[in-house]
Amino acid sequence: MPKKKSTELADPISEELKKISEQVREGNFWVCVNFADTISRYCEITMKTDDISPLHAIAMWHLVCARGTSTPTRLAEKMFRSKHSVTKIVDNLETEGFIVRDFSNRDRRVTQIRITPAGLQYIKENQNKAAKPARQVMDCLDADQQKTLLDLMKIMKDRMTDILEKL
Repeated sequence: MPKKKSTELADPISEELKKISEQVREGNFWVCVNFADTISRYCEITMKTDDISPLHAIAMWHLVCARGTSTPTRLAEKMFRSKHSVTKIVDNLETEGFIVRDFSNRDRRVTQIRITPAGLQYIKENQNKAAKPARQVMDCLDADQQKTLLDLMKIMKDRMTDILEKL
């Protein structure tokens, strides 16, 4: 069978795709996005046996960082979630007995949420459970690298928070 001459030009879409795929793979932003997605999935999978969802655990974490009390509005701002979705989270955490709502006598529109003793106990118990999967991930870094990573993540989180607050 005679050989077919290769007179075809390179596929322009394939060439463009190759160029873009190299840029995407090397782009810092997309590496960060992929890392964030992997962390999210890791948490979903490793926390699957917990009593509450990762999102509920994050709400509890924010409450602990706020010394155990906040308003639903402030919690929504901290979590970058709608007030509606935070209301559902608060409802669920209240049903579990992990938080209570305190209504102001002066202004009925003001509601504080605070962690209950059961919620604090849940945090203490699950902080230890979360330590194992965290160690499994972090032990690939030495102590200085871990500190550097955490410092850099805080800087990036603060930057993203600033950007999101302006949107």
